[in-house]
Amino acid sequence: MLVQLKTYLLYGNTYCGIEHNSRHTIEAILLKKKKSEVVINDSFEAKTIEEIAEGLPKKQHAFLIVNNDVVLSKHIKSTEKQSNRLLYEAFPNLKINDFYYEIDSHGSFYNIAICRKSTVDKLIKDYNKHGITIIGFSLGNTITSTINDFIEAPTFYTSNALVTKENIDIKGISMEDAIPKESYSINGLEVKNTQLLPFSGALSCILKSRSTVSNFEETEVKLQGDFRQKRFFSQFILFGLGFILLLLLLNFFMFNSYYESVEHMKQTAAVNSSQKEKLLKLKAVVDEKQKMVDDILKNSSSKSSYYIDAIANSLPNTLQLAALKYQPITKRIKKNVAIQSDNNTILISGISTDSDLFSEWIQALEDLDWIVNVTVVNYGSQSKNSTDFSLKIQISND
Repeated sequence: MLVQLKTYLLYGNTYCGIEHNSRHTIEAILLKKKKSEVVINDSFEAKTIEEIAEGLPKKQHAFLIVNNDVVLSKHIKSTEKQSNRLLYEAFPNLKINDFYYEIDSHGSFYNIAICRKSTVDKLIKDYNKHGITIIGFSLGNTITSTINDFIEAPTFYTSNALVTKENIDIKGISMEDAIPKESYSINGLEVKNTQLLPFSGALSCILKSRSTVSNFEETEVKLQGDFRQKRFFSQFILFGLGFILLLLLLNFFMFNSYYESVEHMKQTAAVNSSQKEKLLKLKAVVDEKQKMVDDILKNSSSKSSYYIDAIANSLPNTLQLAALKYQPITKRIKKNVAIQSDNNTILISGISTDSDLFSEWIQALEDLDWIVNVTVVNYGSQSKNSTDFSLKIQISND
């Protein structure tokens, strides 16, 4: 699973094969890998690399087949097994260091193709300039070994040759000038003979199957390494930007969430602060009133009983009290208005039946050390035998 994922990330699911043939045209085919099957996605013919680049997806990788006049091919029978001896047998006096070679062997039959390194390298650079990365290449008709097992017919045509089979081995390749137009069924896919070689190249990339021997394995390894670096760099940028955008998006949502929470907390704090100020003001008012009540209760509990008891003991039998008010309220009690009382004052009202004893009682009250002053507010006749009265007693400050 990991290998498949790595392959997909590296190569994608579209593979391309390109052939430069001896008809001075360029054949291109796109194969698409879908799970366990391969389908032909597109194919076309062009005259120049520019036209090929226009017809392919951007940054498409491709397998290149060089099969035109710059390639020399020989088909020989030999008992030799070493590549160098086979090359010298096919091409005497060949300067191997100047050429790329590829050998496809089937028993004693060998299909040998060679091409100058400078020619192939220039082609690869030209494709790179047009945004097409070459990840591998083949010379002449040697790549037919990839599709040989899939074709049941004893003979088949490529773009410039007739290939003869014996059982599953290729036993002959003859170059032809007049190539008929034919199609072959390869595992359910209809492929034109002019596109057999690019099809084989793309398929070899998918199957990772190469049975030929060449001296450009290191070159292909370098090409694939360069492609991996480009691919990794582009994917890294893509995933990197995507990752950064994802982080920014997550950061935005988190910031937005925290911002809303902070704003809500600020509003709550503002409300709480306002409520706190109101509570503090109310507490101050309550504390003030509580102090007043405590003072009144304190005074009442400490002195009122004493004052009332002393006045009651001083009363003669001829006096009858109607009311006694200690620190009387001076105004009506109203909501949200402080209670006002006449401090250090006692109001007494009642009925007297003897004026002389009334006067003596007042004198007795004035002699008490805690009474500052006694004022007769009212003394009038109520009947022949009794008189109503009211007094205001000013007591000393506690």
